[in-house]
Formats: sequence, C-alpha cells, structure tokens
Amino acid sequence: MGSSGSSGFSIAQLGAVVVGVAYVLAGVVGFIITGFGDFTQDTGDKLLIFDINPFHNVVHLLIGIFLLFVSTLGRTVTEGALIGGGLVYLVAAFLGFADSLQIISINDVFATDQFLHIASGATALLLGLFSSFGNRDQRVASTPATRPPGRR
Repeated sequence: MGSSGSSGFSIAQLGAVVVGVAYVLAGVVGFIITGFGDFTQDTGDKLLIFDINPFHNVVHLLIGIFLLFVSTLGRTVTEGALIGGGLVYLVAAFLGFADSLQIISINDVFATDQFLHIASGATALLLGLFSSFGNRDQRVASTPATRPPGRR
C-alpha cells in the first residue's frame, strides 16, 4: 500500500482496511439474511441487533470496498476519506434521530443503528484527524530549517 512518503501503513490506512473488511463482510452476511427481494422495504431482518434490508447491504458493501480502495492510495487520501466518511456517518445518525432513514430499514428514532452511526462516525473522524496531525508533525520535523533570504 502506498503511504505518501513513509514506509509501512499509517494508522489511518490500517483502520480503513480493518473497517473496510468488516463492512464488506456485513454486506455479504446481510444478503445471506435478507436475500435480494424487498430492496428498500422494512423486512424486519436484523444483523445481530441492527436493522438491515438489501439496500442497506449494498451500502455496507460500497463503504467497505471504498475504504479498502482508498487505503491503497496513501496516507493523506485515506485520512481525508476517513474524515469525510466520519462526517457522513454523523449526518446519518442525525437523519436517523430525525426518523429519516426508512430507505435502509431504520424505522425507530432510537434504533441501535443510530448509536452505531455515532460511534462509527466519531471513530472514523478522530482516526483521520489524529493520523493527519501525526502526518503534519512528521512533515514539519523532516523539513530542514531555513534562514530567511538576506540573513546570514
């Protein structure tokens, strides 16, 4: 995996791979549970304690594939994707609490999914930000000190 000037994986890239694999698995297992019918309907199906339907499974697959892909593009891209994805998940939690996520089979304002969205969003956002701050500190530390022009 590329990593924008450093060797090995960054914490952001590793986190994106782990979460990406988890989301791909959630999507695949979700389809085993729901099948492919009633695509956007509330089927009453659950993955563990979380509401799912086939559309929700597609969302999980796409997020997982996206995270796996961006983790190969380097540290900075992965950090940006985690920050942006974290914000999207926090918006999803807000929409869920506003009872506006029926399309993915979340029909209860206080469904466990809302709290998972908050936890996922905050974790992704913080992981991206902390990795980004560490990346900035490494860039500053590796930049040679320069003297202003005209001074000796």
